[in-house]
Amino acid sequence: MKKVALALASGGPRGFAYIGAIEELQSRGYTVSSVSGTSAGALVGGIYAAGGLQAFKEWLLGLDPVKIVTLMDFSLSKKYLVKGEKVIKEIRGVVPEVNIEDLPIPFTAVATDLFTGEEVIFREGPLFEAIRASISIPSMFKPVKWKGRTLVDGGMVNTFPLNRVQRTPGDILVGFNVNQIDAAEIQGFLDSRAALVEGRDSLSLKDRLITDLEEMRLVAGGKEERLPVKAGDNYVTILQRSFGIMNCTIARMGIQLCPPDILVDLPFDSYHGVYGYTHAAEIVERGRRLMKEALDRYENRNS
Repeated sequence: MKKVALALASGGPRGFAYIGAIEELQSRGYTVSSVSGTSAGALVGGIYAAGGLQAFKEWLLGLDPVKIVTLMDFSLSKKYLVKGEKVIKEIRGVVPEVNIEDLPIPFTAVATDLFTGEEVIFREGPLFEAIRASISIPSMFKPVKWKGRTLVDGGMVNTFPLNRVQRTPGDILVGFNVNQIDAAEIQGFLDSRAALVEGRDSLSLKDRLITDLEEMRLVAGGKEERLPVKAGDNYVTILQRSFGIMNCTIARMGIQLCPPDILVDLPFDSYHGVYGYTHAAEIVERGRRLMKEALDRYENRNS
């Protein structure tokens, strides 16, 4: 039996690639014996450990732009944009709540204490409480109050938790990182996004997100026109790039400290923001293809 200790990085909608990657591992005869995840990695990894990956995939691929808009429970708070309760409640309707210690596959989720900067590791307690804490992007999602702490996205301190997955004798450490920044990819991203970001630099972060969601609503209603745009940086692109640099740097440090036997990379500049959530099927297949290529290389080296 080929056992895999699987580590999944943070990465927003790029994390949907993990679904295809896990399916590829299973189809090749690999057994995931343990999994760790941060943010999107905690979401997909935790749901997989609970045995709900297929149900979650079907739900995810069934989302349309209008449904995605309805899952955004916007807040009037000046501290965060989205409460994050509605989407978790929806997912819990697909994959029931369970305690982490009762999962058939050992699972670890990573969050960050907003005030101390400490890494907070979940290996027990309600699964979706851990997931909700791990995905709480600062300023985007409402932080989670937990045992006197205020918790936000685990990517702030451990983007790629290779060192947190529970190892067993004879297993293979496999890591999937969706935060790789490459110069060529950066230029391609900038070229492709130039027209889309043009003219939105005067918008607030919340207004920019609402604008993107309104564009999705128009498309969902059968209207193909796009909203007028002009070139320039804005809050969203600056925040995306800032988090990208941070996540890429932390992930590289994690790889150096705990090198995986198999490393799968997806560029950070892929499937950003709302766009990513409307292209889940494409991202799942990209993850499957990347894992297949990585396994081919590994098996050829060890044949």
